[in-house]
Amino acid sequence: MAVSLLQRLADVPVVFLDVETTGASAQYGDRVIELGICRVEGGVKVRTYDKLLDPQRRITAGVTALTGISNDMVAGQPRFAEELPEILSILDGAVIVGHNVRFDLSFLNGEFRRTGKTIVDALGDRHVLDTVRIARRRFGRGGNGLQRVCRNFGYEPDVAHRALADVHTTIHVFEKLLEPAGVWGLSLCDAMMQQGGPMGLLPASPKESLLPLELEEALEGGRP
Repeated sequence: MAVSLLQRLADVPVVFLDVETTGASAQYGDRVIELGICRVEGGVKVRTYDKLLDPQRRITAGVTALTGISNDMVAGQPRFAEELPEILSILDGAVIVGHNVRFDLSFLNGEFRRTGKTIVDALGDRHVLDTVRIARRRFGRGGNGLQRVCRNFGYEPDVAHRALADVHTTIHVFEKLLEPAGVWGLSLCDAMMQQGGPMGLLPASPKESLLPLELEEALEGGRP
């Protein structure tokens, strides 16, 4: 069933997602090693998905240091294609939300392509919301990493840089960012305006950044 832009967020399914990956760029062959998803209906968490995935390539030492996910941990885990039916089920018909979500979607698109479809072929047209874009309109550019933004709202997650833990943190940040506007009572159209306009599953411009947020902000600020 199509989602109307006039419907309240409380009246449409919303999925929050996050990926951990072997490296920084899907364009250069990096793969998903962990996928976390939480489906929210009526403002209530109704279903979660949390799986390590076998990327069939080495995880860099830097990624292991950041996430704690090692090559031994993903060896023998299911491949993305094997998990596809369950992934499609939890994403079914939902608005998609993430923190710097364009990065996550670039990796998911790469995984879908390996199954013979693009992400648009698999999911159709979807409305997308990005908590980074909302945060930038509220706080300005720079310093909008997930862990920093959540602490601005007085929330200290027990775990960071793991997919489902970051999903739950994103939900908290999303609700706090949109709290002044009504959060789940907000129409989808008005929620889009909070981030500056609509987003789709694929970048509107080839120049749109697909980097991890911390790397993008370091480059913008001329920092190492």
